[in-house]
Amino acid sequence: MRKPVEDLVTVILDEADCLDELVEVVQDQREALKSEEHDELQDLLLELQDLLFEAKAIEVRREKLAADLASLLGCSTKAADFEALLTERERVFFEGAADRLTQAVFALKAEMVIIGGLVEQSERFSAMLLSEWRRIEGGMPSAEGSAGGLDFRG
Repeated sequence: MRKPVEDLVTVILDEADCLDELVEVVQDQREALKSEEHDELQDLLLELQDLLFEAKAIEVRREKLAADLASLLGCSTKAADFEALLTERERVFFEGAADRLTQAVFALKAEMVIIGGLVEQSERFSAMLLSEWRRIEGGMPSAEGSAGGLDFRG
């Protein structure tokens, strides 16, 4: 296999691995959110941030390698254009890596939808509780005032 193709396949697989790690962190965040493990959630947010930076760096490398290979092959950076110009062996490895990356992207998107829904549900529940507590508090006697004409201050 030609070195530029091998390098691109390797970085595509690295990106898929990084996205798989992101999926695991998002799943852990979902569980921490459900169980209200706020300290763990904070740690997971930091881990998520680190992985996002790593994923972005890998993506930049992938884009550069794809541009370099496109220049070498005389085509665009579209996967279909690459596949048409690769040897059978290169195409098999390239398609496998591309499929793996696509699966990782879909898995991450699915997890993000789930956790996004949980966060929205949590926000609605918190707003509902806050509203109810304010309503109840509005009907309660104040510490400074009196209740039923009696002064309980002392």
